[in-house]
Amino acid sequence: MLKLILTTCPVDKSEELVDEILKFKLAGCVLIVTLTKSKFWWKGRIEEGREDLIIFKTIDKLADKLSQKIKELHPYETPFIAEVNVKKVNEDYLKWLEEVTVKRFS
Repeated sequence: MLKLILTTCPVDKSEELVDEILKFKLAGCVLIVTLTKSKFWWKGRIEEGREDLIIFKTIDKLADKLSQKIKELHPYETPFIAEVNVKKVNEDYLKWLEEVTVKRFS
């Protein structure tokens, strides 16, 4: 099953986080969607900053490892990390994703 793991990251740290994750082959593909502004509560105040939305494409059995690695490498003290199950994806894509990720852990 295909899983999407989402996080947000400061614009100036996104590439570094993504490159590290890809080196571990915990995701086969990553989308970086640049956001112009994020507003959030932090330590009793409303803060704002520029963030990217990062979407990691992985398989079911690597999702937990990927989430843990994101948490380990993420520059935020409390990063947003969410998992989305994809009900249907074309088989060729899923086969490719398994080939580029799972072989590292076999």
